[in-house]
This record gives sequence, C-alpha cells and structure tokens, in this order.
Amino acid sequence: MSTDPSSGLDAIRSALLEADRVVITTHTRPDGDALGTEFAIAQALTALGKTVLCLNADPAPRNLDWLAEEQPPGMVQTYEAGNLDQAQAVAHADVLLVVDTNSEKRLGDVAKVFRQAGKPILLLDHHPDPESWFSVMHVQTDAAAAAEIAYDLIAGVDLDLIDRGVATALYVGIMTDTGSFRYSATTPKTHAVVADILERGDLKPEPIHVSLFDGKSRQGLSLLSMALGTIDTHYNGRLATIFVTQDMIRSSGAFFDETEGLINYALQLDGVLAAVIGLELTSGVKLSFRSKGDCPINKWAGRFGGGGHANASGAFVQNGQLQRTLKEVVDAAPSHVMADPSEITETSDELSQADLSLLAQFNGSL
Repeated sequence: MSTDPSSGLDAIRSALLEADRVVITTHTRPDGDALGTEFAIAQALTALGKTVLCLNADPAPRNLDWLAEEQPPGMVQTYEAGNLDQAQAVAHADVLLVVDTNSEKRLGDVAKVFRQAGKPILLLDHHPDPESWFSVMHVQTDAAAAAEIAYDLIAGVDLDLIDRGVATALYVGIMTDTGSFRYSATTPKTHAVVADILERGDLKPEPIHVSLFDGKSRQGLSLLSMALGTIDTHYNGRLATIFVTQDMIRSSGAFFDETEGLINYALQLDGVLAAVIGLELTSGVKLSFRSKGDCPINKWAGRFGGGGHANASGAFVQNGQLQRTLKEVVDAAPSHVMADPSEITETSDELSQADLSLLAQFNGSL
C-alpha cells in the first residue's frame, strides 16, 4: 500500500495551521523517527505561535535524551495518570496528532486519553494498514521515515521554519529509520531532503551520530557479547535468530534499551535473508523482524499479532515463553526464507500450508 493523498497532507496541514493548541503523541518506546517527527512539527508550530505539547506514554531512550532536552521547557512530557495539567492540555486542544504509528495499542496509556477527548485526531505515518478511527489520515508507505513526511508538511507552510532545531530533529528521524541510509526504503528524494535539512540547519552529521551511537556502556558491550553467543541459523543459513533473556540483562547490568540494534548483527551474516530477535520481558516476548532486499516479512510478523514494513516489522507475544515462541517463529517462516529462491517457481509465490508444515518439520529448529 502506498497512499499519497495530497489532500490528506493538505488537510492535516490546514488543521494544524487553524489550531491554536495542539497535542502530539507517538508510539510506546519511541525511537529516533518517532521523536524526531514529533519535535520537528512541534517546534515549527511553536514558531508559528501555537501552543504545543508532545505527550508520550514512555520517555525518550537514553541515547535520545539529548534531543529531548534540547526542546523548549515543558514541551515534552511523559504521560502521568491523574496529572491535571496534562488532562487539561488534551481537553483544551483544538486538534490531536499521532505520528509514526497507526495502532491504538501502540500508543499505550495515551490512547484512551486521546480517544475520549472528543477532538479531531490526525494521523501522519508511513506504516501500512492504519486503523480507521482517525479523523484525517496521511499514510505514505513509500516514505523512508515519518520525518520525511514531516519535512513535506513543514515545507508546505514555509521552508524557513526549518531552523537548526527543526533540522536536527528531522535529520535524527530520517537517519535512524533508514539505518543510516542503508535500508531499501531510502530513495533519491530521501537524500535530497536530507541535503536540504543539513544546509538549512547548518548541521554537521558527526556529532549527531556520536550522540546516538557512540555512548555504549561497558555493561552494554557485555550484553552484546552474550547475545552474539545466541545467534543460530536455519534453513541453510537463510534465517538467523538471536535472543536476550532477563538473566542476560541482569547479569550484564545493561539497560534494556541497549538491546537496540542487536538484530543487525544476525542480519549481517553472509547468506542471511532475514533475522529475528526475541527479547524476554516479564509480560511476554518482544519480537523484531528484519530482512534484506526483496524479502518481505511483515505478514510473518502479522501471524504473531504484529506488523510493520516489508523489511522491518515487530510483534509482541503476551505471556509467551522465549524459546517456544522463537521456535514457533522459525517454523512459521515464509516460503522465501524457508526455501532457496531458485526452488520456488514463478507460478507459486507461496508454498501450501502443508508444504510449509513439512519444511518446518525437517528444517532448522532451536
């Protein structure tokens, strides 16, 4: 799905320009794209004289603390049940904006507050299959990042709004969600947008990259060592799995957010088309799926209640047991991962369920 209804983007832009008070939110455990998109739009609207609050279910991860701290005082807040000021901000808002996610459950505790406010709720996103409860949607699945769409949103008002602060937020969003511009969703337009951002913000990429990626703790490196030892391959090396247990987190002393990026080590193995990481939580198993090139894995994640992009998806298995869940994931691998591409005929894009079950019985297991 690739929708580019300019009317959707125009309608969102008009609603934001007509509003005096705006509250923005994004998904739980916000990443660089989520926060970069939020902060860029919030700063641009603030420059236009709007009152803006970014209200999220979870705080920024440690490697993005610096970006959150650069925002105007009070503009970025973590939701607190019973906080009267936050409740009033939502109640008095003219419009509410959701970015970088299209699912109510991914908004965490903020979802109920937004849904019950009785205000127009706008969606700006690049993930497929949005839920239908939004008042106005702009979903552009061929955008490399939500921040790339935020650039278009702001540029449609006034490119001079992209000052150093807005440019920094947009750059963080686009750069992180493209894997430092190496993922297949990166396009010539992406690079053109980034070139304009760097020039308008007078940005130097190196300090931003250092802030994001070079602050690993000794405990985080210890966790990396443990996680690397769990890597296993399946289906003649086309699928790699990696996992992190609660015991590994405790014994290493690492923070949970230091699991970010571990899946890439499994995906980097020669011959691997797709990789899955299982993260053991007290409430279940968090799964992340990644793949290379023309190897879609979002429907695979969908079998476990998740979804996402063709090459990057996720899921959460409530009350799941780590090893059992990973085995089920391996056994449910799609045909392009199970079988060598040369063995799949042009007339059969997918193997039958019986064939998949048979392959799963004889090929890689944990």
